Amino acid sequence: MFQSQVVVLIAALFVLQMAIVCAVLRRSAGMERSGLTSWAIGDLVVTLAAVLLAIHGYRPEWPLAALPELALTAGLSMMVHGTRHFVGKPGRAIVLAVLNLPGMAMLLVLALHAAGVLPGSAPGAVSPGSAVLVSPSAVAGLMLGSSLIQMLLLLEMIRVVVPRLPAKRGTGRLAILSLTLVALACTVFAGAQAWAPLSTLVDGHPLVTPDERDNITLCFVFGVVGLSVSFALMAHDRLRRIIERRARHDDLTDVLSRGAFWEELELACKRAERQHTAFTVAFIDLDHFKAINDLYGHLAGDSVLRHFAGLLRKAAPARALLGRLGGEEFAIVMPDTPLETGRAISVRLSALVRSTPCPSEPDAIAYTVSIGMAERQAGENADAVMRRADRALYDAKQMGRNCVSSHDTAEGTGMPRRPRVREREPS
Repeated sequence: MFQSQVVVLIAALFVLQMAIVCAVLRRSAGMERSGLTSWAIGDLVVTLAAVLLAIHGYRPEWPLAALPELALTAGLSMMVHGTRHFVGKPGRAIVLAVLNLPGMAMLLVLALHAAGVLPGSAPGAVSPGSAVLVSPSAVAGLMLGSSLIQMLLLLEMIRVVVPRLPAKRGTGRLAILSLTLVALACTVFAGAQAWAPLSTLVDGHPLVTPDERDNITLCFVFGVVGLSVSFALMAHDRLRRIIERRARHDDLTDVLSRGAFWEELELACKRAERQHTAFTVAFIDLDHFKAINDLYGHLAGDSVLRHFAGLLRKAAPARALLGRLGGEEFAIVMPDTPLETGRAISVRLSALVRSTPCPSEPDAIAYTVSIGMAERQAGENADAVMRRADRALYDAKQMGRNCVSSHDTAEGTGMPRRPRVREREPS
């Protein structure tokens, strides 16, 4: 008996540790509304359930038989609530609260009895005779209801996470698979828990002994530990993705940073070489951006950069790679796009920028862009194609800015510049 209760308390310690893990993850930037608070509270309630289970093992005469099950149900409700928030489906809080009404009623009856409010009860203590307040059939009914509700909660948890499985890779997919399998195992444990009270209600003779039922509950508690670990892995995977995105994206404009853009451009070159396809690169510079900073201030200049990034995302093709190379310089990689198609896209972008000033007070800030373009040729690496795009951008600036220039053919490093095909928008 002593060893059994020690194992129960160890399970409670594990669940308590998972509550701490969820609370720590909750404090990370970007994880404020990820359901981790509900999971931490749920783990604390399950810890209470494990402690109640241990107390019931030491004091079986106390009327605590149904309380661990009710606490487990309440903890699972909080976990399901947190899972729904995590996957972007908040709600059903009222439904979850209604499912826990039997447990709250049970706790209220015991509290009133301990306070001496109910007839035949003495304040300050719970005696063995107090079990008559809740008859064995009522306890069995509460336990049966709790087990059935637990099964419904676990199935709901599976229902909301499984649709996310195809979109996940690596740790995220492993975490969802783990959560699903552990939830299925817990559903089996909950079904096993339901047999004992069901047989008691039917013929008055339980199919399993109280010790066997407690062992099933203990397995269920350890299953909840597994659920918490799996959810913590899901939360960690999301946090990792947030951190990686922030490391690879420019904070101001939310396009790829210089280093990340070059990595993607090199990968695009290798892929194009392997698949014998071409792509077009556009090198973009905001015209007279220093004058905008000097005239309107650096905060207004930041607003112009954000405004242009928004127009860039709007005009770029769906699979395009967008990057900020530094200051007011941006670039686009357009996969499977020939130069003529890329030129048309750049011309539309130039016209969109010219016709859409950046909102500002007291007046909107009008600005233009110069664009240099190059189509990757066979055998070219990232540096070579970007060098040609940069030369085309230089041509656009020499032509008076606010225009699109293209560099049509590859050339070796150090070769003299020569006239290029240029296309200029009417001013």
